[in-house]
Amino acid sequence: MKIYDGKGLIAGRLAVKVAKDLIAGEEVCVINAESIVYSGKHSYHVSRLASKRLLKDKKDPEKSPKFPRVPYMLFKRAVMGMLPKKSQRGRDALARLKVYNDAPKEIDASKAISDQSIVKKNLLKSTTLGKICAAFGFEN
Repeated sequence: MKIYDGKGLIAGRLAVKVAKDLIAGEEVCVINAESIVYSGKHSYHVSRLASKRLLKDKKDPEKSPKFPRVPYMLFKRAVMGMLPKKSQRGRDALARLKVYNDAPKEIDASKAISDQSIVKKNLLKSTTLGKICAAFGFEN
């Protein structure tokens, strides 16, 4: 089982690494999902997610895409977008993914991988996944 510590890591780069590991057949756990970093202005990411949350299917609104406001579920959805959805291999890969806001007791956080190739230093404009979700009512 690979354990990634999401503190300070760029969301897209981490999601690509996690998706590749899942397709390879490994179990992956991501901890500290609230601290995953999105580069760019906070207002841009909030308005982008707000517009996606308002999309409705006119024929059947229940079949509209769902966008969660909890950080660990939002990151899991980002990884889900990088996996093949229509094949059994993609569905099995998604089942092997576990994402947590904090480190649970059953997972040893000292063995977590914090890959320095995923970190981008000196970001002038950045926000965390926790702050983006807080704009939609998520409370810690």
